[in-house]
Amino acid sequence: MDDNKKFERLALRVKLKRWLMTILLIVVMVPVMAGIGYKVTQNLSSTQTEKLMTQFTIRQEVMAPNIQSSDLYISNSGLGGGEVSSHEYKDIDGYHIPWGSANGTYNWLYSEINNDNLVDTTRTAAYNRVTQEKIPMFYNNQVTNPAIKKANELAAVSSMHNYVAEVAVSFDQPMTYQQILAKLPKNIRANWFWIGVGGQADPTLQDNNLMGIRSVGGKITDLSYHSFWKTLKAAKKGNLGQFNQFSLSKYATQYAKKYSSLRQAKFAGVILTGKSESFKALRNRSWISESSVGATIKRVPYIEPKY
Repeated sequence: MDDNKKFERLALRVKLKRWLMTILLIVVMVPVMAGIGYKVTQNLSSTQTEKLMTQFTIRQEVMAPNIQSSDLYISNSGLGGGEVSSHEYKDIDGYHIPWGSANGTYNWLYSEINNDNLVDTTRTAAYNRVTQEKIPMFYNNQVTNPAIKKANELAAVSSMHNYVAEVAVSFDQPMTYQQILAKLPKNIRANWFWIGVGGQADPTLQDNNLMGIRSVGGKITDLSYHSFWKTLKAAKKGNLGQFNQFSLSKYATQYAKKYSSLRQAKFAGVILTGKSESFKALRNRSWISESSVGATIKRVPYIEPKY
């Protein structure tokens, strides 16, 4: 019996040691594994955040029709993911008009910019869903009956007094940068140059996801075009979106292959800004096929128009 008791005590000690070792391992390993898991998920989230920030930068460079961004920041962050946001506005002859915000989401494995349900459309116009400002529309001359009816609104905007306005002008034929500047009055500025679409694509169906290059002070330099060209060229590595089987990424790479320099590049339209009365000089011009007014704002004494 004594031997049995000794054996039982020994077995109990062994069990206790094993339990203690197990508990000790759990106490040590759980925080370590939790720390490793947290580090891994944070690294994954950081990678997706960087990808999302890059997407925002690309869109601001090549897909922002007279739209500028005032910031880019992580608006919400958690263990499983978060959101990135950017406040946007339009600069119309020195007047800043709010354009809402762009938002994107990310998690450990995926990131995307939220492009859905940002535009309200009718048969005759499109509006920013947040601000309800009118969106200036471009048209493809190959499409005879676009989703949003073709517009010619230069006469209407030029009859408005004491406003500044933006107008999207679609060309009868694509033109070079120098050809465009030669046709514009000095008191009208070209803020954004549209590179058009391919084939029978209808730009009025693209929810304002149009590609082009923003000017600085109405001018494009060889250096700024080269940066734009490099972004278009790299578009095949990402997804800029697709509308009715028209791939923006594919068209971007085709355009970059065809026009490697500003001197060669041809544009299908331009967003012009200036005092509303100044647009009278562009009425009945044969090189303008359509004209669509976008945002407008009444002038005030304490903000002087730039031109």
